[in-house]
Amino acid sequence: MRNDHPWNKAKEINIQTAPVIEAGFDIGFDNAIPDETKNELRRFVKWAEENFNFPITLWVDFEYKHYLIDREGKRVGFLFYWADFSSYPCFDNKDDIPIIRLPVRTEHSTLEEILTSFIEAISYYFAWIGNTINDGYEPNADDVEEVLQAYLKKKQS
Repeated sequence: MRNDHPWNKAKEINIQTAPVIEAGFDIGFDNAIPDETKNELRRFVKWAEENFNFPITLWVDFEYKHYLIDREGKRVGFLFYWADFSSYPCFDNKDDIPIIRLPVRTEHSTLEEILTSFIEAISYYFAWIGNTINDGYEPNADDVEEVLQAYLKKKQS
């Protein structure tokens, strides 16, 4: 992946965190999600943690649903909840850890489609870490595809 990719740029950001704030992912799965899908999502999380900087815990709740409903009542492929930093780049409130809710139903979506939604959601996290997120933020489709292809290439090797 290119050095100026938003996920790589986060490696240069030095976020000061309180000792109670852990780095990396914290994930939870709906029991109805098939084990094969859970295992693939775990492999992706492990790969992401090994290759990118997640200085503040990112909670991910994988839900056995086709879609979620946002505040405007629209169907969406994920939800990302974040709180503003009280003083950037210092993060010390464990209650403000960002959360991703991601629907996972392989009956109607391929694993690559689910991973693409997950990568888009994680891109919000990196925009948040870089203090560039806003209500109108949208991840760049080429950046999302670059992450997906890097993961799939590593997975095949």
